Amino acid sequence: MTQLTRFGANAALVAIAASLAGCATYEPATPPDYTGPTANVADQAVQVNGRLLHVFEMTAVDGRRLSSTSMATVGANQGRGLSITPVALTNELPLRPARVRLQAATQYAAPILAMTNPTCRVQGDVDFTPEAGKAYRVAGRIAAEACEAWVEDLATRQPVTAKVGGKGTGS
Repeated sequence: MTQLTRFGANAALVAIAASLAGCATYEPATPPDYTGPTANVADQAVQVNGRLLHVFEMTAVDGRRLSSTSMATVGANQGRGLSITPVALTNELPLRPARVRLQAATQYAAPILAMTNPTCRVQGDVDFTPEAGKAYRVAGRIAAEACEAWVEDLATRQPVTAKVGGKGTGS
């Protein structure tokens, strides 16, 4: 196989993988058959500088994959070069116990920046029971020693779930 043929085969595999990833099914955080009250849970995207965000988001609820702030931000910033502006999403959750997947991640304006700068991406599942009349947000910390995410009460800024955590950007 020639070098050009190998390149063509690899390019085709990359194109197929990208198209399949684009076909992923995302569901709302609240099941379609649920008719009761809900609580709002907001993702958070912290602009560190014009090229870097720290993103704290909920990516799944009870096994249902959600559209995420990371994906919305990538879509909104395509073609902008080396600058990035966050697009933070929110979700409405039923007032009942749930298993939610949280993620903390660095998000750069371009893949080359992620290859040459410190990164973190940690995710995990936690139990969460939203309460009536309360609003929440996914919060976290990205630092040299650790990357963490949790859900907190928006009014009190107190954690209401366990933390998911992993290696920091200095690891």
